[in-house]
Amino acid sequence: MNPTQKQHPTPGALADLTPADTLRCAARYLELRGWAQGSLYQRTTDTPFPPACVTGAIGMAVDGDCVWAALGDSPEVDRALRFLADYLQRDGRVRESDYHGALCYSDHEIVADWNDDATQTLPDVLAILGDAADDYDRAHGGTR
Repeated sequence: MNPTQKQHPTPGALADLTPADTLRCAARYLELRGWAQGSLYQRTTDTPFPPACVTGAIGMAVDGDCVWAALGDSPEVDRALRFLADYLQRDGRVRESDYHGALCYSDHEIVADWNDDATQTLPDVLAILGDAADDYDRAHGGTR
């Protein structure tokens, strides 16, 4: 393989990545690169690491690249989105009745609607990502 080609991770490397790890990495990405609403990525500059919404930051945390079409193709992205959507509902951040128990809407849509809410701020988003990661660790015997 040419060294300029995108290298695939070592088998099993992403398997150890928990939703909590992914959410913390996504929060760090947003801190460093910026937060966006209304689109996965804010492509106003030619940077390979543009500001992102929460879903885009989760994709960056897992793939290290803008994942326009990869939603649903990555089990790690899907696990983090599924856990975050569930956490947002359990924590009362989104009303379950809005999503009919999440039966009619995807986890991506729940997270996107929450991210794009006009009252949302970056500090709130970062706090929720951290709280959700801590919740995952508590429920699954993590160290945090």
